[in-house]
Amino acid sequence: MNFMKEFGLTVDEVLKLTSVAESAAQTADAKLSREVLNRASPETTERIRESLVSGSFKTLSKVGFDSLVLLQRDNPKEFQSLESVLNRILVDPVQHRSVATWCLYFALHECSARFQLIHCPSPSHEAVLSGMLLGEISAQCEVWARKAAAPLDRLKTTLSLERIDLSILGGEQKTGGDFGLVVEFDDSRTEPPAKHEPRGTRIVPLIFQAKRYVGQVADISQNHRIRGFQRDLLSRNKCLSAYIFFQNGNERLEMPMPPLIKPVPEDCRLPSRTKVFVDSLDLPTYLLRALYDDSLAPGASSPLEALEMIYASANSGQLARLAVISSTTGASLRYNSALEEISRMRGELQEPENGEEPPTP
Repeated sequence: MNFMKEFGLTVDEVLKLTSVAESAAQTADAKLSREVLNRASPETTERIRESLVSGSFKTLSKVGFDSLVLLQRDNPKEFQSLESVLNRILVDPVQHRSVATWCLYFALHECSARFQLIHCPSPSHEAVLSGMLLGEISAQCEVWARKAAAPLDRLKTTLSLERIDLSILGGEQKTGGDFGLVVEFDDSRTEPPAKHEPRGTRIVPLIFQAKRYVGQVADISQNHRIRGFQRDLLSRNKCLSAYIFFQNGNERLEMPMPPLIKPVPEDCRLPSRTKVFVDSLDLPTYLLRALYDDSLAPGASSPLEALEMIYASANSGQLARLAVISSTTGASLRYNSALEEISRMRGELQEPENGEEPPTP
């Protein structure tokens, strides 16, 4: 068997990258992050495990899928542990559809722990925390792209977070912690064997509403005298909209939770508070599933359509930040051009009427 032809990686690359991922999964910070979450909400840990497993036929290669089946058959008790799924399946790049998505998962895994332990303990604002999170994602994408530089270069692919210039739309971006994120990966460049045929570039636009909380409940009652309840606007977006919860208070927290993500229900008749640990996932699991699961997150056919989905309900000032996580180079050029096109089509978006300011989150 030609290992390179069969798996798209050399034997040395597989051994090296697996070792790198194993080490990253077992750092003191990574283990502490998972322990904190599991102590506070074992049901969330189980939901993460189940979500990774149930989506495996889309996110894993054929080798990975078969390994998961064998693990479930031969050692079902061990299979029921998130730690086992992480250390027996996810760390091995051969078991993923592509090296780029393998890098994405571990970049987000490391980013989440760093953000939790470095940025969340001290009191801050949603907007500041959102910016720090995007900064950590960007830094870890660069780190993991370097770790897998040889196979990524061979596939003519990469992994990066690029920020989009919202000044193109005119006006000042004023809305607290709201940010948009587009995840785009070119599946046609996948070399490792996949259970399904490559389907080209998958583009997933998302809107996140950042919410701070202490304890287990977050306030989602934000209301605007003209636009109405924020949760109603979010529920009507054409792209997937979700709350991203940061455990962060007015006093320093010794051991905050990692960021958790919960989709905004389509039913806008929501209470003013929501339980953070109900129906939520961690950052790496949520974005990996959104990337591959059409039923979870609607996709777009182009950067222009992705931005049209994001801005279908949002005006020029309702997103403080917009970024793209991409496996191809030049993402910022493509999306800045698409944003210019949207601005032209709308006749240059106007600032809010009467100088109205959105409420402070």
